Amino acid sequence: MVLAGLRERFPQLEQLQAMAERWLLQQRVLLVVDESALVMLWEQGERLTLRHVPLPQDLCRAGMPTQRQALGELLGDLLLDIGLLGGQLEMLLPMETCQWRLLCWPDGEPEVDQVKALRELNPELNWPLSLSESYCAVSSVQLAGSLSTPTPLSLAVVTDRLMVHAWIDVVEAADLPLLNLEWMLTAAWRAVRAASQHFEGDLAWLLKHHGHWRLVLLRGGLPELDHALSASFDGDDLSQDFLQELNEVLQAWRLHSGGASPPLAWWITAAAVDQQQLCLALESLGQGECLSKQKLWVVGEEQPTLEGPDPEFWQGDCATLACLALAGAWEQR
Repeated sequence: MVLAGLRERFPQLEQLQAMAERWLLQQRVLLVVDESALVMLWEQGERLTLRHVPLPQDLCRAGMPTQRQALGELLGDLLLDIGLLGGQLEMLLPMETCQWRLLCWPDGEPEVDQVKALRELNPELNWPLSLSESYCAVSSVQLAGSLSTPTPLSLAVVTDRLMVHAWIDVVEAADLPLLNLEWMLTAAWRAVRAASQHFEGDLAWLLKHHGHWRLVLLRGGLPELDHALSASFDGDDLSQDFLQELNEVLQAWRLHSGGASPPLAWWITAAAVDQQQLCLALESLGQGECLSKQKLWVVGEEQPTLEGPDPEFWQGDCATLACLALAGAWEQR
């Protein structure tokens, strides 16, 4: 009763209590935002929990939150409902928000900050974003396995400044501390790279998002090519056009790379039914082994608890890509 009276006289006490709980608990909460759903990951006791929440239409469009206050309040209420008031948010930005490129430094890795060096060079990278109007992150990367290169390599990721500010506004509306922002594709790539680390060869990563397919080709675990496919496949009979485009892109990439072609394997990120059909078709055509094995969670042996109003959600494209990204981000402690 005394505490209640103090809170009424001094509302700041509630804010101080909430700050103290966040500091003491330091509960990690990972969040993937898609146009149709939020997908969250947190640790409950000693077990991970995944939850999906459908989003009302038009709260998010093409990766941009259109109603920031409403989306922020929805997120804040959700964390409150599931008892994560002390959560510290790590957000994975939607697929549409970023671009990436693998960089080679022929004159050696810059002695100054790599982002600064990239802005000064301003090379032609064939992306729709201007470096001067974007946030840019550049990090050094290494080839996996026995492969090596005489020149240093880095991975650059850029995103529109307005897009980042919009998502920060959403988190502020939710009254949550934001610990980290990352693109969901780079987080998913780390999970794929870790899960396929024992395979010595090229990896063709096929992923589906909102009905559209893209092919990311990895050599030594690094993304050398990211290609949006024009042909489509959606759980029906696999068309020759789809397989032909895959083969043409793959052969053109290997021809451009030169030298002997290493063994090839596939990783497919899509709904379970699409994964099954594609794996059977590719393996029967002698195109290489599928390593993805239709697993929703690729980290460790124990699967997270799945929550949400629609159990079928976890069999779809959105869940498969979101879980892959969350797995990659969760391991990046």
